[in-house]
Amino acid sequence: MTKLPPRIIAVGLLLALGLTPQLLRAQFRDPTGPDRQGGPAGWAPVAVGARVGFDNAQSEPMVGALVRIPVLPSGAVELLPNVDVTFRPGFKEYQFNFEAVYVLGGRRGGLYFGGGAGFRNSVFSPDPTVPRRNEGTYSIVAGVRIGNLGRIRPEIESRWIFQDALIRDPRLVAFGVSLALW
Repeated sequence: MTKLPPRIIAVGLLLALGLTPQLLRAQFRDPTGPDRQGGPAGWAPVAVGARVGFDNAQSEPMVGALVRIPVLPSGAVELLPNVDVTFRPGFKEYQFNFEAVYVLGGRRGGLYFGGGAGFRNSVFSPDPTVPRRNEGTYSIVAGVRIGNLGRIRPEIESRWIFQDALIRDPRLVAFGVSLALW
């Protein structure tokens, strides 16, 4: 085994350190972008967000939180775990969903639609002394996300929750903001 001279090792390390920023930049920029300056490449970012709205069927306000997890690098398909709290007189209803959505504009945002499954934790009786329980649900969601405002992404969405135990299935309309993590 031959030993490399210290000067060659030092030059190699300096060269590697000098090239590292450009190599890393290439991982996050697309040189074929429309302005040839490079647009975002790689996976669309994960985003976290919050929303406020109104449950039209229950005639009550709601708040919620969500996480957007891209399934495809383009961001055209996302997993959307979320939770909402509807404020009923005297108690709160909790809705947990795990949905998949198709975003027409990918990482740029635009119209999206999808569906999923979840459960609702509530009192499913007019009698307030009945204990709370969980009921399985499924949902359909449609909305619009504005994606060209940097990391902040406003959205408007409507969600229909289907459940056998309720006479009136929840129909939510919400305004929210999500923040891209990178």
